[in-house]
Amino acid sequence: MAELCFKALLFIFFNKHYKLVNIYKFSIAVYLRKQKTTIMKKFYFSISLILFTAVSLFSQDSDLYKEVISELNSKKYYGRGYYKNGDGKAASYIAKTFREVGAEAYNENYFQEFAFPVNVFQGKMKMSIDGMELLPAKDFVLREFSSGIKGEYDLYYLDTTNFDIELFKKEYEKEEVKNSAIVIDFSFFHQHGKELGFLYKSQTPAIILKWSEPLKFYKAYSSFIVPIGIVWVSPNFPDNAKSVKFNIENNMIDEHKTKNVVAFVEGSHAADSFYVFTAHYDHLGMMGKKVYFPGANDNASGVAMLVSLAEHYANPENQPKYSMLFVAVAGEETGLLGSKHFVENPIIPLNNIKYVLNFDMIADNSEDIYVEISDEGQKGLDLLNEINSVNSFFTELEQGELAGNSDHFSFAEKDVPAVFFMMKGDGWAIYHTPQDNFQSIDLNNYPKLFKLVQEFIINY
Repeated sequence: MAELCFKALLFIFFNKHYKLVNIYKFSIAVYLRKQKTTIMKKFYFSISLILFTAVSLFSQDSDLYKEVISELNSKKYYGRGYYKNGDGKAASYIAKTFREVGAEAYNENYFQEFAFPVNVFQGKMKMSIDGMELLPAKDFVLREFSSGIKGEYDLYYLDTTNFDIELFKKEYEKEEVKNSAIVIDFSFFHQHGKELGFLYKSQTPAIILKWSEPLKFYKAYSSFIVPIGIVWVSPNFPDNAKSVKFNIENNMIDEHKTKNVVAFVEGSHAADSFYVFTAHYDHLGMMGKKVYFPGANDNASGVAMLVSLAEHYANPENQPKYSMLFVAVAGEETGLLGSKHFVENPIIPLNNIKYVLNFDMIADNSEDIYVEISDEGQKGLDLLNEINSVNSFFTELEQGELAGNSDHFSFAEKDVPAVFFMMKGDGWAIYHTPQDNFQSIDLNNYPKLFKLVQEFIINY
C-alpha cells in the first residue's frame, strides 16, 4: 500500500516538476529497494509531506484559475461589454487581482485608456412571427451593424432555386416587396453578396437571414451601422410565415471609453527585456436587457492564465531573468482594438520584446492545441514543439495560417515574435452564445498549457 501511495504521489509530482523527477526517480527507486522497512516508512512519510506541499501549491494555482473565470463569467459584469460599465468593472477586478498576486503596475496605475465607437443593443429586444414570440440569442440575433427596427411587416421569401438577379431587382421595385422584410438563406446571401449588397442601403425594413444553430453574436463590425435591420434566425424559422413584428432598439455609442490592464514583474538579470503575455478580457455584452453573454471560455479563460502566470512569476522563488508584462486587453471583439492601441502607443519599446504569448479560448477539451505565429515567431514555435514532443502535453501543436483573429496579430504586424494558443474542442460549437458559461468549460488542459509555457520561458 505504501509503495502504491508513493507511486501515486510521484505521478502527481512528476506532472508538476517532471524535470527534477527525471533526474532522481531512478535513484530513489534503487535507494528504496536497499533500505529496511522502518527506514522506508520514514522516507515515505517525508516524501509525502514534500509532495503534499507541491500538490497544494499546484491546487492553489488551479483554484485561482477557476476563481477568475467564475468571477468574470458572472452577470454583474454584463458580458464584459458596454452596458453599465461592464468592461470597466471587469478591468478593475483584473487590476485588483494582479495587485493581490504581487504583480505591480508598470506605470503609475494598471490602466492604459482608449476609446472607440460601438453599436449596441441594450434596450428593447422583441421579435415575433405570425404572433409567435421568438427568443433573443436562441431564435434570433442581431448583426452588430444592424439598425434598430420597429413595426410589423409582411414577409417576402427570396426564391433561391431559380434565382436571377435582374428578375429580382424588377420584383423588388414592387411596393409590396420593397416594404417587406426579406427572408434569405445566409449561405446563399453570402455567396451572392455582390449582387444582393444593394439591399443594405435599400428601403427594405429588414433582411432576415436563416443560419445554422446555435446562433452566434458578433461585435467585429460594430463601429458603423447600416440603415436597415439585419437579423439572423435559426433554421426553425418557418418557410411560410406571413408577417413579422419587431421592437428592437440600438444605440450607436460614438466614444466608448475603456482600458487595457497591464501588470509587471521585473526580471532579475535583464529588466529591460520583456516577455509579454496577453489575453483579451472583453466579450459581447448584452442583447437586450435580459440576455448576456458570459464568455467563460472566450476569454475569461485566457485572462485566468495571465493571472496564474503573474502569481507564479511574482513569487520571489520564481523571479524570471527577463521582465514580464501581463496585458489584459479590451476591445478585441470589436476588431482587436486594445492590442492595436497597445502596439501603436507602446509603454515599452517593441524591440525590447523577446516574445509575445497570446491566450484565447483555452478552457476546452481538445487533445491538440491550435497555434499561429508571426513571421518572427518560428524559433519559438520550434521550441514549443520540442517541449511538447518530449512531454506529450498535447497530441500536436496544430499550426494555422496567421490571421487577424486575436490579439497576437497586432504584434505580428509590428514584426514582433508572437504565438497564439487556442483550443477547438466541444466548446467551439457554443462560443459567442450565452451557453459559453462556467458550467460548459473544461479545465483539464490548463495545467498542461501552464507547464508548456513555463518550460518555454526557461529554455527560450
